[in-house]
Amino acid sequence: MYHFLTNLCSPFQVESPTLFIGVLILSMVVGFYCLTKGGDLLSDHCSNFAKILGVPNVVVGLTVVSIATSAPELFTSIAAITSGAKGLILGNIIGSNIANIGLILGISLFISPINTKNAVSNTQRSLLLILSFSFTGYLFFHPSHSLSTLPGTCLLIFIASYLLFLTKSALQNRGVRKKDSLDEEDIKPTSILLSCTMILIATAALWAGSDTLVFGAKNLATLAGVPEELVGFTLVAIGTSLPELAASISLVKKGEFSMLLGNIVGSNIFNIALVGGVAGILGPITATTTYPWIDYLSLLLLTGIFAFWLRGKQLNKIHGTMLLTVYLAASLFTWTFNS
Repeated sequence: MYHFLTNLCSPFQVESPTLFIGVLILSMVVGFYCLTKGGDLLSDHCSNFAKILGVPNVVVGLTVVSIATSAPELFTSIAAITSGAKGLILGNIIGSNIANIGLILGISLFISPINTKNAVSNTQRSLLLILSFSFTGYLFFHPSHSLSTLPGTCLLIFIASYLLFLTKSALQNRGVRKKDSLDEEDIKPTSILLSCTMILIATAALWAGSDTLVFGAKNLATLAGVPEELVGFTLVAIGTSLPELAASISLVKKGEFSMLLGNIVGSNIFNIALVGGVAGILGPITATTTYPWIDYLSLLLLTGIFAFWLRGKQLNKIHGTMLLTVYLAASLFTWTFNS
């Protein structure tokens, strides 16, 4: 798709630069739309499967929904590597994690207060903190300041172990929770065949959307002289986080706070371990901004605040305002010093 768009639009770049810019903006809009719809379909139908199998809500949020809503980041990162726009990847991973906490949870708290008591286990909180500190620490202190095959492999081993642990726990609780899960109102009477078909359609939409988005973002960054990582941190990260936003708004309206918080924790873990792991193996991926530590510090700050609140704090609009303020400040600082 990327090479098709390049061949199709390259004549416009010389003959009509204004039209070319318009095409790039349209490509990003279409890419965002395909990623959002693809993420929604993948999330809905994968979640239905898990619930029918009797998997507890928080495990659904930590695994199935998180994988589905992290699919845009994964597809976008793969498209960025194959198209030579590697600078988008680290910005997308870090920016998406920051957006999940600062933007998405912040907006959710304006819709309804959220009680975090017993919502996410201490193990999940600890894993998110350890992974975030290890990821940013490696990028900052390692001489290469890049993700390569070795750290990528370590990240994939971590996520495989994480999935194995959660699957084992879910299967142990399956018999106890299956009846309750099947009685929930939000389970749709969707056949297995239809769900499989929709998952394939969702995957195709994610592939097309990621290539289209990367095509527009890479060329706009080149024309504007802005580092690709900065575009990935803001525009691409927000765009690929739209499925998480849609899922979170739906969950908070239903009062599914455990699944909402589990989705944010799980999505951030998958963004670093799965997306970062795949990117590292296909890379290497190196930071392209002048002061990448600004992004690393923003990620650690918001992750630390989020993990501290998950100890059982009742969250409301004041906390939402705090998260949105930190998110906007992080975006402003990185644009000011890295552009």
